[in-house]
Amino acid sequence: MKISLHAGLVLRRGDKTFEIVRQLDDDSFQLEECLTRRPSTVDRLTLLKRIWDKTYQLVLPAGSAASTAEIKPPTDGSVQLDLGSLKKAVREDMERRKDYIDALQKAHVTRGQRKKIEVLVKKVATRRNDPRAPSASTVMSWAREYQNSGCSPWTLRSGNACRVRQRQTAPAMDRLVSRMIRTVYLTRDRYTLQHTLDCIRREAKELVAKKELEAAKADISLATLSRRVQEIDLFRRIAAREGTARARMVCRSVMDGAGAAYPLQRVEVDHTPLNWVVVCDRTGLPLGRPLLTVMVDAFSGYVLGIYLSFYGPGLSSVSGVIRNAVMPKGDFVRGVKLEHRWLAEGIPDELILDNGLEFHAIAFKLMAWELASDLMFCRVRTPWLKPHVERFFASLNHLTLSRGRIHKRVANVMNLDPRKDAAIKFSDLVKGLIMFVADVHPFEINERKLARPYDLMMEGMADCPPVAYPGDMDALRLTSALSKQLTIGPGGIELHGLPYGGAELFPMRKTFGERFKTLVKWDPDDMAWLWIQNPADHTWVQSPCRWEDYATGLSWNQHLVIRKFARHELQLIGAYEHLQTARLRLHDHWLDATSTKTSADAMLAARYSGATSARVMAPQDAPKPAVAPSRVVADAEVPKPAPRQIPEFDSFEMA
Repeated sequence: MKISLHAGLVLRRGDKTFEIVRQLDDDSFQLEECLTRRPSTVDRLTLLKRIWDKTYQLVLPAGSAASTAEIKPPTDGSVQLDLGSLKKAVREDMERRKDYIDALQKAHVTRGQRKKIEVLVKKVATRRNDPRAPSASTVMSWAREYQNSGCSPWTLRSGNACRVRQRQTAPAMDRLVSRMIRTVYLTRDRYTLQHTLDCIRREAKELVAKKELEAAKADISLATLSRRVQEIDLFRRIAAREGTARARMVCRSVMDGAGAAYPLQRVEVDHTPLNWVVVCDRTGLPLGRPLLTVMVDAFSGYVLGIYLSFYGPGLSSVSGVIRNAVMPKGDFVRGVKLEHRWLAEGIPDELILDNGLEFHAIAFKLMAWELASDLMFCRVRTPWLKPHVERFFASLNHLTLSRGRIHKRVANVMNLDPRKDAAIKFSDLVKGLIMFVADVHPFEINERKLARPYDLMMEGMADCPPVAYPGDMDALRLTSALSKQLTIGPGGIELHGLPYGGAELFPMRKTFGERFKTLVKWDPDDMAWLWIQNPADHTWVQSPCRWEDYATGLSWNQHLVIRKFARHELQLIGAYEHLQTARLRLHDHWLDATSTKTSADAMLAARYSGATSARVMAPQDAPKPAVAPSRVVADAEVPKPAPRQIPEFDSFEMA
């Protein structure tokens, strides 16, 4: 019959069903599996060949004229046989037949000259040492089919090579095998083929006892069972035994359409715990494994920003890495000797994210909206959708830092304790990572693109410069700050026990009264100030913390740890005196310890230390953030209480 390759044609191969969805420009067709909708591309010649040798079976409407017709090989010579895809025995047989046919053509012997054909057959058989010389009738039949097809190589194949092997098992045994594969092998218990075969043989004995199956046909081999399992779609096998997520990972297909055309068009964001245990700069105690948050450009693979902390994958880490990626790197890398300038700065067009809770938080969405950056969330458990940031994490394993490294535990082998070997200080680790992302990683050759991230970034920035942040560092700090709706009362505003507000709130109280709700923002690295939005004109007012001695240089996560310690020790929340006492008690607790007993204590110490890459690389003589005149509503002097004699607590402050 005549086959029309068009969109909508349905083909079947074993248990898989495919549909032709479109014809591409290069004379190939795109197929989709009907069950999983996974795409594949097949050229026209290969598709025709697979239909002819019945690798693909046509699924035609019932009652159609073509449904019962026999498919004949193409005779126009447009389809070329791929000899490399055939088995060796089939190729040798085709060459044998062609040799006999060529002997007739060279001797100018027609198909009806039987005596002459017999002589030629004997000569060819002697030359080839063919023990099974064909008869003259057979050679004439080969020559007739070959010439009538227009010398198509399809006719040289033996009919046995195209024959589909029929199953020899009894119908009852066949049903039993299918049922046991479905109920035993294709389960989350992940039983072996041998166990499945044992179950089949046990059930077969019961069928024989019931005289529902003949004893001679009540057994199959392990090889037969393996072939039956291999006929099932790989995606279905893995999904049934290991879950759909694992099946998607094994059968994944990454398309080039998710690439970027210019720098900062697509920026990938992710977290990873580093494989090293670091120590505190001041005390020398091991703090544990820090968490690294990075932003990587999808166009070039260049690292745009980093943020190192012990806070975990939360809003503080996300805010820190956005601030580091957008701002110029001059002040951040001032204390590091770099051979090349860190090029990264500017606002990303789109952020590629996973489904972490911090990326779905309202505070993070506000940051993205104020930066005019779009958000794209990847499916769960699909790390290949962020290939550039995953490749960067893999390259971190090539760092030469050995002491304090986390090693994979091996059974029956003496394991080293990385906490005892930890030697590198947190500040040195931050500076080393800056050297890696500026001088090492950008110059690693991408074997796929045959280019370096540094060169791609330079060329891309020359053709399409990134959009620079229009404001100053104070405005960026406000944009990347954490936010929350809070109520301002007669005593000002309270953020987890910290009091804010003074004379700068008087104009808003005249308009909205002594109690009203508004948006509040705060810098997670410095709790000395927060920003309060005027509900009327949406301007921002900086409000200092009334506990200045406590809040200056205090991070958001440090404050949360101190409150947790105070709640446990003193059973009272919110009192300034009790927070100061809890801070001193916690100070004595860490100083009296000669070593960290558990990893939980180490992580608590790391979080309390407030160690982040931003604080390590911040200029020591940096002035306090000032309020832009356009954003100030009231600039009255805030009355301050008399200074108190409180011992300075700086055991975990970074030098």
